[in-house]
Amino acid sequence: MLADHALFQDPETQGLNTFTSVEVMGLATENEEMVWQMSSQDLSDNTLAIPFLSFKTLYGVVVFHIPGLTTTAGGTGEAQYTMSYSENTIADQGTIQYGKQNSLDTRNQASNQENLDTDKVVSFEGSATGRMTSSEDLLVDGASEFERTVGLFICPFASGGQSVVPAYCNIVEMGSTVDITDGVLHTSAGERTVAASADVPVEAGYMIELTGSGDSAASGSASAYMQSHLMEGRMTFLAGIYGPGGFSVEQFGEGKALDLSYSEETTASGEIFYFGKDMRYESGVRRIA
Repeated sequence: MLADHALFQDPETQGLNTFTSVEVMGLATENEEMVWQMSSQDLSDNTLAIPFLSFKTLYGVVVFHIPGLTTTAGGTGEAQYTMSYSENTIADQGTIQYGKQNSLDTRNQASNQENLDTDKVVSFEGSATGRMTSSEDLLVDGASEFERTVGLFICPFASGGQSVVPAYCNIVEMGSTVDITDGVLHTSAGERTVAASADVPVEAGYMIELTGSGDSAASGSASAYMQSHLMEGRMTFLAGIYGPGGFSVEQFGEGKALDLSYSEETTASGEIFYFGKDMRYESGVRRIA
């Protein structure tokens, strides 16, 4: 089992950056929806392609390795990713200070960088009938066929001597919901699914902090959650024929080796002096956490 491997960037890349700042007594709203889909081959084809010169048979997977051909003539197993992010905030009948910064970059990212990065701080002091609700959701969904390791990694030890990495299908979702009459809310979200090599793991993270203003508590309710379903394959070497110049034909048994479901939710209601939750998902052959 070798987990996710991030996609390489497209020839054309995009960057989106926004900064929002609002200070008002009355009503303020913020609504965001973002969906980003990407494939290493053809996004319109929902059937994941297997690597060039490889075949699935009744007796397992057969993979040809021909230097200079299997790594240049479309020789990659297909991977697809979907990332979505949303926020819906309504603050009514109160004093609102809202600040948020969003950054989306579809270029290759390093292990300490992210494709999507958001950070939000909201202060709300409601009147007798004032109320603020705020919800956020971040999702990363990735799937891939098996893949040759040639050209996939920079680190010479990353593949562990294997010539292929197995298929996977992983989805993770995290976020929060807040309903308060007064308080200070801080959230951040981020994900990475595009990198220059498979040495960089796929990552998603979300953080929330809710406190009162000054020495007082926040009044209302808050919840934060994370849920995931992770499925990883395994390629078992069965037989091989090896020739000169790096030519080889290898046979592998293929199957699902891991199926992990996980869910977690934290809630609080009443006079909330502090509510905090930090959630992170990381999947890759080389992990740093």
